[in-house]
Amino acid sequence: MKHEEELAGLIYRRILGTITPEEAEVLDEWRNVCVANETTYRKLMDAAFLEREYRRIKAVDASRPLADMQSRIGRKKRQRVLRLGIRTGVAAAVAGLILWGVSWFMPQPIPPSTEWQTTGMYATQIRPGETKAVLTLDDGTKVSLGADNRTNEKAIEQNKTQKKPGKQEFNRLTTPRGGEFRITLTDGTQVWLNAESQLSYPDTFRTNERRVVLKGEAYFQVARNERKPFYVESDGQLIRVYGTEFNVRSYQEDDEIYTTLVGGSVALQADNGANAELFLTPGHQAVFDKQTASVYIRPVDTDVVTSWRKGMFVFEEQNLGQIMAELSRWYDFDYEFTDNVLCETVFMGSVPRYGDFGEVLEILEKSGGVKFRMQERTVIVSAR
Repeated sequence: MKHEEELAGLIYRRILGTITPEEAEVLDEWRNVCVANETTYRKLMDAAFLEREYRRIKAVDASRPLADMQSRIGRKKRQRVLRLGIRTGVAAAVAGLILWGVSWFMPQPIPPSTEWQTTGMYATQIRPGETKAVLTLDDGTKVSLGADNRTNEKAIEQNKTQKKPGKQEFNRLTTPRGGEFRITLTDGTQVWLNAESQLSYPDTFRTNERRVVLKGEAYFQVARNERKPFYVESDGQLIRVYGTEFNVRSYQEDDEIYTTLVGGSVALQADNGANAELFLTPGHQAVFDKQTASVYIRPVDTDVVTSWRKGMFVFEEQNLGQIMAELSRWYDFDYEFTDNVLCETVFMGSVPRYGDFGEVLEILEKSGGVKFRMQERTVIVSAR
């Protein structure tokens, strides 16, 4: 560690232009020892490289099984220093970044393998999701929607058919893998649909209630109307709302429905009315078992649960199996585990939702314990 600190100090002073001739000679001698040292040196002198690596360090704080955790305490401490230092400017952050770089790269001086180069090539072909959805009108007509609201409105208007008097029409808004969409309902309620989700809703709320059906995940900002409650049906659960913000996650492969209240109040019960209503307060999450219709409530960090709407994937005590499922919906790729035990590897941290897919894989790899390789659009996850 002392040797690493000395090297970091020499490189730092060279960047600042304060290195002495004697120090420069020592540093250059170290560079000439082997190709790996020179490679490490050039990386740490590259400002763009340091900036990119800092973003990755800041993005992820990995929490792994206890047996591995002790060996990483020192590295975690250095990461915390980096987070604080960068805010005071580039000069204050460089020393910490250099020390991290020397510590990280010296034990692994081998250039990128052909396998990772191939993975990187395939990774560039996988792009993050975008604003897109398909609207299925009451008569079955499908309308493709994108990020331009005016174009969307024009397309919907062109595909609408003549309404029958007194008939209530229902629409289905569906986001594919690699898609997200926001819609404003006729009552002013706003709904953000996550990837691979579907919202069924009437063209207008004509009765004494407002009712929609959700599959997948959505964030709701419900327009307040005490005389006309808002209902969300989802896989056996019914949520009653009067005006509030909340997140509902209910993908088909999930055994449970997660309802997280950000503000206001909601009441939940089984949609068959068998159980009494359960009221939820802000900062809490209701976990509804689809099979037994039982539910329990726990406190949560709502910013973590709703991070997908703000451009981040924040993982809090989620295992790698859950993480890969979520990422695959957004980046639209397939994945395989060479050993199912890897599915239970736990991570805590975050990655940018709109980030480069190769960077996302590197973030998870550098968290330790796993490695990735790609075969076209399939990610193979194996032990390191």
